Amino acid sequence: MTERHARERGFTLLELLVAITLLGVLMAALFGALRLGTRVWETGEARLDASARVQVVQDFLRQQLSQTAPLAEFAGDSQASGTMLFDGAREGLRFVSLLPEHLGAGTNLVEVALREPRRSGRPTDLVIRIRRLDLPDDLQTDSDTEERVLIENIAGLELAYFGSERPDAEPTWWQEWEDQPSLPQLVRMRVDFPDGDGRRWPELIVALMVDLPPPFEVGEFIGAYSRNG
Repeated sequence: MTERHARERGFTLLELLVAITLLGVLMAALFGALRLGTRVWETGEARLDASARVQVVQDFLRQQLSQTAPLAEFAGDSQASGTMLFDGAREGLRFVSLLPEHLGAGTNLVEVALREPRRSGRPTDLVIRIRRLDLPDDLQTDSDTEERVLIENIAGLELAYFGSERPDAEPTWWQEWEDQPSLPQLVRMRVDFPDGDGRRWPELIVALMVDLPPPFEVGEFIGAYSRNG
């Protein structure tokens, strides 16, 4: 066979098999790198979304707590020193606030709490419960309460309240603020996430509207709010 015919012979079967194998290895490597890059991108986006969700929730809670309405419950006795419609516990908080229109504009009874976990010790959700406050009698029932999830899968919630329980006492932090004639000056909220969770909750401290006139009775405040639009 001449040299010219040898050049025109082309690749042997073995050479084709080697070339196909090398091409397959290269394509597998490229596909693996592409999948890895996609997962990294999706993970980064998920972390950004989770961090953005935390920031949105913090901004919402800061706004609502900062405009807590100074309402007191007098139980029908105008001469009694009514206690605030503000119940602060270590793992939950109930207060009256003026919500935006998309959440039921007007005076609403708001509760921030943990949803009961399905199994003890497991992560749970931070929820907000909202109920329109029209009459004092409404405080005795949980009807027409709307519940929404603020943050999913959290390990724990810790609330604290800064203020003075007596006019002559120095303000300090309390784990509870219940049956008090005045609002606390500050509310602090800490949220813990499960181990390995990339989300972070910067400590949230909100100043309440404490420099206000003496507390209103529920009906009085609602009437004034309705007249002023």
